Amino acid sequence: MNGVAPPGSDPGDNRPLTMDDVSGMQPRYFEAFTATLWSRLGYPQVLLTPQSGDRGVDVVAIRGSEGVLIQCKTSRRDGRELGWDAIKDVVTGEASYRAQFPRVEFRKVCITTQFFNSTAQDHALRNSVELVDKNRLVQLVKDHVITLADIERMIFREWHQQA
Repeated sequence: MNGVAPPGSDPGDNRPLTMDDVSGMQPRYFEAFTATLWSRLGYPQVLLTPQSGDRGVDVVAIRGSEGVLIQCKTSRRDGRELGWDAIKDVVTGEASYRAQFPRVEFRKVCITTQFFNSTAQDHALRNSVELVDKNRLVQLVKDHVITLADIERMIFREWHQQA
């Protein structure tokens, strides 16, 4: 877990995560956090995609015939504005997941621990991609209690499914 968990974290930690905790996460841990968050948002089927060959999507969340394809981006540089790479990833990945889950109507989401620049915002608008930036993420972290133990269970589930 040392390669993905925030430095100095306790794997059995059951205290609610703060935005500082989330901002310090390594990319794979942030993806597992996002998967856990979407399960808290009422999606009973949440898949953390493989680290390579994910077809531009890090998390797939499904509730009946409704789904969400999520691309996650982290940055430790506070206030950083990300470009539109995340938007390109999730838009191009959509066709593969529609083919894999033909009865599911997907929305596309990009989430970051920082912000998206104006070009990213423009492309997101043109491609129907919802952007979740640091400001919205702060509120989601406050509204939905997630612990390190929850994230570890998500990662363990992923490892168990690959075995």
